Amino acid sequence: MKKSDQLVCLCIFAGFICLIYISTSTPRYQMFSYRVPFIETVINPTNSTEDSNEIRGYDEVVDGKPMPEYLKTLVAANKLSAGLFDKFSEVNVMTVYEFPDHYSVVLAIETTIGKTLYCRYSGTDGKEIADPVPSVVYPGFVVYCSRRNGTTIVGVTKTATTPLNTKNTKIPIKRLFKSHLKHLTYCLAPIFGDEPKWLLFAEMIEHYKLQGVEKFFIYIRKISDYDLKIVESYRKSGEVEIIDVPPAYDDVIKQQLMAVADCHLRNKKYSKWTIFSDIDERLIMTDSNKTIAQFLKEPKDENIGAFVFPQRWILKKAQMPEFYQDEHQVLERMPTLQWHETSAPAIKGHKSCTSERNCWGKLIIENEKVIRISVHEVDKLYPNYREEFLDPKIGYIRHYRDVEMQSWARNNWNLLTGFGAFSNTSYPKNFGDVLARNVVERVKSVYG
Repeated sequence: MKKSDQLVCLCIFAGFICLIYISTSTPRYQMFSYRVPFIETVINPTNSTEDSNEIRGYDEVVDGKPMPEYLKTLVAANKLSAGLFDKFSEVNVMTVYEFPDHYSVVLAIETTIGKTLYCRYSGTDGKEIADPVPSVVYPGFVVYCSRRNGTTIVGVTKTATTPLNTKNTKIPIKRLFKSHLKHLTYCLAPIFGDEPKWLLFAEMIEHYKLQGVEKFFIYIRKISDYDLKIVESYRKSGEVEIIDVPPAYDDVIKQQLMAVADCHLRNKKYSKWTIFSDIDERLIMTDSNKTIAQFLKEPKDENIGAFVFPQRWILKKAQMPEFYQDEHQVLERMPTLQWHETSAPAIKGHKSCTSERNCWGKLIIENEKVIRISVHEVDKLYPNYREEFLDPKIGYIRHYRDVEMQSWARNNWNLLTGFGAFSNTSYPKNFGDVLARNVVERVKSVYG
């Protein structure tokens, strides 16, 4: 065989192998197996210095003024760092946010508040433009980095000499707005689990749109291709932003805490208020003539930095349908229309809530007043601000909780009945009719 013929055969064979690879490779969101791809490129550190009038670390004076309250918490957190055990060998940066006076770096690693790490600064050519600066992890998953002139890429590393790469660096997302772009946004806890999500998701989005939410931030770790179609439809309409949750670990609680930290920073300077909740929770005002957005715009005590909505669990006794069939199916299976058996409100301070300060309530926070939050409470606010636990006569959560998942109802029945007797309640009709129509139209446009 001639060399030219051999070359042709080799090219055909290589093309055949590529086709096999493409046909069998994992799609962007394969059924419950999504993983973030990573290709590493190494950037060698340099030892350049920069303008001496820039701050050199988190524990110095900023612009000649006393240290801001947030930085004081970093100094306090630094005292916790001695003898910490870390479960990571390399830092994985999830996101970097650029604010007027600093960068906030969100980590996708398991580490501890108070752990010392190093802020790194690079220019457009990938070369470092400043010496590494020590900082500490605070709040959870977050490292504060002071600003450096000429920075286009920010990284965080375990040591001052660790090589930089695409895993431990990111281009900052700018949060430099002079005023908020939105009044009310929504952060969804990371999507996971085997139960079909398409109908739950559509109902959740349409419910909160009626409540005045202007933008949704959706965190995804695992989702089916079928469910992703409805999420993508909202992304294409500009209502939803999708954030991939890095595969740092499989613990769903830690995933949620990482997403909470990221979404809080994502909304600082962008939105005045942000709701944090799960896909099966519907925060609502008890006065059905009022929306959440209207409530937040009412005159209130300016010292309030967050509202906690109390839980009322509604027993969801069947899983959601796997596929769309028709409009009748949607109206029959929407949780807000199908389920009514409702617990009494879980009130803060109740004897059943000794291990939960806010009795599993969920938050709406004013982003600029809050430093650190977890799933159910604000852990730290700026001075003079506080969280307000709402009286259920003002607002509460309609939580359509699957009774079979992890034997939830059986394991928690005594706790649930400890709050009082169950009763039958309904989603407000003045919102319900519009909600049903909007959900039907959306899912039909995607799956019909």
